[in-house]
Amino acid sequence: NVYSLFNFRIVMKFKVFLINFFIFILFYLLIDLIFSNFIFKRSVDHKCYIHVNNGTFYKLRNNCYANMRIISTIDPYKVYTDKKGLRYSGKKRKTKDKNIVFLGDSQTFGVGNSWENTFVGILEEKLENYNMYNLGVPSYSPSVYKYVFKEFLKNNDLDISKVFVLLDLTDVSDESNRWYEVNGVPTLTEKKIIDKDRSFFSRFKKENLKGTYIISSKIRFFFRGLKNKSVVKKENRYKPVDGNPTGSFVYKNHKKLEVCDTDLKEQTSWKCNGIETGLDKISTKISELVKMVKKKNAEFYLIILPWPDTLNFGQKEFNWESFVNKICEDNNCDGTINMFPDFEDLKKKRKDWLEIIYLTDDIHLTKTGNRMLSDKIIKESFKE
Repeated sequence: NVYSLFNFRIVMKFKVFLINFFIFILFYLLIDLIFSNFIFKRSVDHKCYIHVNNGTFYKLRNNCYANMRIISTIDPYKVYTDKKGLRYSGKKRKTKDKNIVFLGDSQTFGVGNSWENTFVGILEEKLENYNMYNLGVPSYSPSVYKYVFKEFLKNNDLDISKVFVLLDLTDVSDESNRWYEVNGVPTLTEKKIIDKDRSFFSRFKKENLKGTYIISSKIRFFFRGLKNKSVVKKENRYKPVDGNPTGSFVYKNHKKLEVCDTDLKEQTSWKCNGIETGLDKISTKISELVKMVKKKNAEFYLIILPWPDTLNFGQKEFNWESFVNKICEDNNCDGTINMFPDFEDLKKKRKDWLEIIYLTDDIHLTKTGNRMLSDKIIKESFKE
């Protein structure tokens, strides 16, 4: 009858759909296997970090790709590392006569930006005669800068023209609380191992289904972004412009920040005399680093820039600019690239200065902020 014939047709269409669906899945998996093993030979991960020395040190993984996101208010951004674990454009390096090395933490690494929008990436585009080597990794500090530069020299026989070190305000707390040295090797005060044993499927997916991993991570970040926008009200978000415990030592009383006097204590970010300890270590490590650079007959520059709250509250208790300038003078470095005047001037001229310079609710630079920094570097250190 007509009803039975109608049901038969529906069942057949459903069977055809299932057959086509399974064929599509098998074909897709085959394509992904070929892509993962013969075309895209990089490893894929969410951060490209690898912990070594029993979790007491970390660096970037070699030949890695990540759709990276550290901070919820910042959109994911692409990260590529080369065969030596350095962040770069992802394109094949062209051999050039002159070499520049950049040292620093997340500001140098370029958190929140794809390579072409970081200040190192912008410089690479503008200075076509130079190879750019970015040794910056989030939460590194001068003790680590010295170590990674030493290791870089061991593994690379290069004539280096210039070395730039971005001294960030976080370097003070990181030197005080995060890093100490064991036989010249920087060691985390708290061990952290993120390379946990993964399930067979997780390892198989990352090694053989890289396309699937990349697509799924993009979808996951998309829905997380929607969730964050709907759940977290803008007025309740943490806003660095209103104050940042780590960088507040420039405008807040040190006794109130440190644990020495519990009656005055406001925050737990600092140990007793932690600020002075961090500052002293920075001076010492930069002095040691300058000597290494000068042995290579290379120019040495320090870079400094303010945070949103620095521009908002000033430097009432400690002048970061004077501190860094003195380090530079004491060690005969070739100059300090100081972005404080440039950002302060923009703040006076533009009401939307915060959005122009900094990423949303964050201390890291936008593409515009990075371009301003790259222009200043060219102006003050490439005068020929």
